[in-house]
Amino acid sequence: MRDTARHHMLEWLTPADWAVVCDAPQGEGHQDVLSRVLMARGLDTQMKRDAFFHVSLDDIPDPFLFLDMERACSIIGDVLQSTSPRILIFGDYDADGLTSSALLAHWLKEKGCTPEILIPDRFDDGFGMSLALAEEIILHNPDLVVTVDTGTSSPESIALLRHYGIKVIVTDHHLPDEQFVRGDVPVINPSIPDDPYPFKQLSGAGVAYLLTVAADQFFGKVSPIRPMLTVIASIGTVADVMPLVEVNRAIVLAGLSAFAEHAPVGLKALFDRVNKDPDAAITSRDIAFSIAPRLNAAGRMGDVRLALDLLLEDDPAHVIVLADKLNELNEKRRQVEYDVFQEAFHDVMNRQGDAPLSVAIARGENWHGGVLGIVSARLAERLRVPAITLSEEDGILSGSARTFGRINLIEGIAHAGEYLETFGGHKGAAGLSLKPENFERFCDTMIAYIESIPKKKRQLPILADTSIEGHMINTKLVESFDLLEPMGHGFGRPLFLIPHMKIDAITRVGEGRHLRLKVRSQGEKQSIFDAILFHRGDDEPFYSVGDEIDLMATPIFNVWRERRSIQLRCVDLRPSNEEGLDDRLQSVFPQLLHQLSDDDLAETLARFGLTSLGQNVFVALWQMISSLAGRGNTPITFLPSRLAWLLTHRYNVEVGALAVLFVLAIFAEVEIGELLVDEDGGFIFRLLDIGEEKLKLTETSLWRRLDAQGVLVP
Repeated sequence: MRDTARHHMLEWLTPADWAVVCDAPQGEGHQDVLSRVLMARGLDTQMKRDAFFHVSLDDIPDPFLFLDMERACSIIGDVLQSTSPRILIFGDYDADGLTSSALLAHWLKEKGCTPEILIPDRFDDGFGMSLALAEEIILHNPDLVVTVDTGTSSPESIALLRHYGIKVIVTDHHLPDEQFVRGDVPVINPSIPDDPYPFKQLSGAGVAYLLTVAADQFFGKVSPIRPMLTVIASIGTVADVMPLVEVNRAIVLAGLSAFAEHAPVGLKALFDRVNKDPDAAITSRDIAFSIAPRLNAAGRMGDVRLALDLLLEDDPAHVIVLADKLNELNEKRRQVEYDVFQEAFHDVMNRQGDAPLSVAIARGENWHGGVLGIVSARLAERLRVPAITLSEEDGILSGSARTFGRINLIEGIAHAGEYLETFGGHKGAAGLSLKPENFERFCDTMIAYIESIPKKKRQLPILADTSIEGHMINTKLVESFDLLEPMGHGFGRPLFLIPHMKIDAITRVGEGRHLRLKVRSQGEKQSIFDAILFHRGDDEPFYSVGDEIDLMATPIFNVWRERRSIQLRCVDLRPSNEEGLDDRLQSVFPQLLHQLSDDDLAETLARFGLTSLGQNVFVALWQMISSLAGRGNTPITFLPSRLAWLLTHRYNVEVGALAVLFVLAIFAEVEIGELLVDEDGGFIFRLLDIGEEKLKLTETSLWRRLDAQGVLVP
């Protein structure tokens, strides 16, 4: 087995839990499997399924359920009826803010009013409406300012606008702070606790869209560009990673259906640049992985007007130029992101050495501020821990953080708040700044906070919709998933636990970052599939050809050189022998050591298949434990089945999970180590300093008991 980073081995020894949401036994046909997926997602009655499959914009909750919607529509009506109305839209620089701004601008233009649009610069202005930006707005002398995807947390700036007699409407979806108070300004925001609108998970574009729907109703005339507005709202909803359920599902489904005929010409041109199949209709995946990153690139790279112009322009020739420029800007963003990620990754690894990694904190100089968030997200995904990326400029370290698993990120950062100049965010993402002299103390505090949380409580379980046998995966099944579109955040493609697959081939790809396998189902009906596990190339030494493994995977169609085949896109792998074994060992092993009679011990050994234990296991396990513990004798948390698997693959010593525990228990009896049951799941082994006078292994009571059973062999 090739050498693998010590911290990665330690991580692999304590994997995330797996679980199946719907384990109801049913038939093997694709309709039966799809039914189980629907049950797993709460669609367990025909009425719920009918509502899901026939969702329509006609059925979404009345936008006038928003507390301030009628007041907002009345203000818009009064302003539009005035002579030469002046309306300014204030938006955000991300894809949601840009689509929100463009959506409202198109609607107002159709009403005869071409608004001004002000988008803050990510680097010069930061997020939200500052007092300086409010003063800039005042210079434009608008009659009405409508904020989109922002505004809830800018009461001072809005009060300044009102002081100058400017009408204001806030549309937003971000959580208000604790000091939020409704004033004389209408605030359309489903996240405000006292707002009665029933669906709380709208994007900024979704809120702006419902404002135009309500205004059409208020004026008694549906806008003729309603399908185009729906398309734009669907882009913002997917781009801002909103759950694709209920109202969001209705918006996105309608937007995808209308895209070909009604999308703004700029979006069509952008889709043409990224669409490999000219006959294929747009999907939510196209938005998430092709269109949204390009729109976001404009804000990240400081050229936000380029994306906004693309969304607003109606000249087919000009949008081609804009789409090409945006594509080029996105390529530049990708290169900058790649370069910063490489530097950040190496900085984390150099700083960490071989110690277990609990949080990845990268520090550099003059890294591009527009990619720090996405670099943190990639570090978290790659290293499977929360990540913070900081860049030093003008004597201040500033950057972004992203969480992993169950860690409440903002709580952890607040714990280290005494070392920070500024910070803010939520449990999943945050921004922060600090002085360089406080960096080490900040790191130490963050590490201590993360490590104070038991590892199992840091991890999210991996939830499969249901389990299926490999031979059940076929073209009809994968095609049936199209019925679930649109799929994305909150309603993803079906994820299955696929047990007992045999590895026919395994290799690293993508410069070693990813793992590609060829796997075969077992039994009479054999099927062979290509499988890919992204960002887990370092797992390759843990597996060999011929191993039997379980997969957590989504079957998809992969097209290569015009040939379509089924690929298993994995989120995790595990040895097939793990199912329930470690839990059983955790419950019975203390009894094996201290309570069971010799007869009971013999029966248990037979039940777990332990018939022989060679002395070579003691040597190999000691070498491996010493290597994993490192110079600092780091306590090793592990699942017995994983430690046994690792021993087999690294040292070619065939051994079972129970045998590993017996050997470690014998080490503990001679006081060269300490074996504990981890309350969080699994076991902990800690090396102890070896004194001059120690028992011999053969003199321990456990050795003698096993020897009496005929288990120990030379």
